[in-house]
Amino acid sequence: MSITTLQTFLPGQFVIEPGTMKDYHALARFHYRPKVPATIAGVWRVRYVYLNESDHSPLAAVGVLSWPTACSRERNRAFGLHRLRYGERLRFANRELRTISRVIVHPVFRSTGLATQLVKHLCDQCPTRFCEALATMGWVHPFFERAGMTRVEPEDPRKPVYFWFDRENPHRSRDPTPE
Repeated sequence: MSITTLQTFLPGQFVIEPGTMKDYHALARFHYRPKVPATIAGVWRVRYVYLNESDHSPLAAVGVLSWPTACSRERNRAFGLHRLRYGERLRFANRELRTISRVIVHPVFRSTGLATQLVKHLCDQCPTRFCEALATMGWVHPFFERAGMTRVEPEDPRKPVYFWFDRENPHRSRDPTPE
């Protein structure tokens, strides 16, 4: 179990720790997509702990890691997987990828950089080599890029932006093609 304390300009501190679906449901109403993610591989929560008040620590944010979808045109393009057969692509995705399917920050704590810190933590704690995200709001919210993920523009500007992160080589900027 990993718990991380974040620096903040506020008088208390943010603590990132493993969470539950109960934490997700507590903040789900603040996300633009009302549906629960189809699969759940892990939940992380961020609590705000006031100085000298360990009893009251409101839920500030939640992040959800999911199993990857079977098919993703953006992933195939970014990773050069289009040349592989379907079964090979599926095995690669299940073995090497997890997807950040939700990042929700309570409105009281928005504009503090918390989404960026939570995404960094999700990438660091991801049990697979690669972490990915598809973000409909990626055009206007750059927190995935600020967290170190590589942005891949969609072929169709009406589609979500694809992001990926390589845990084994976090500074690798292009060519994530599996070896």
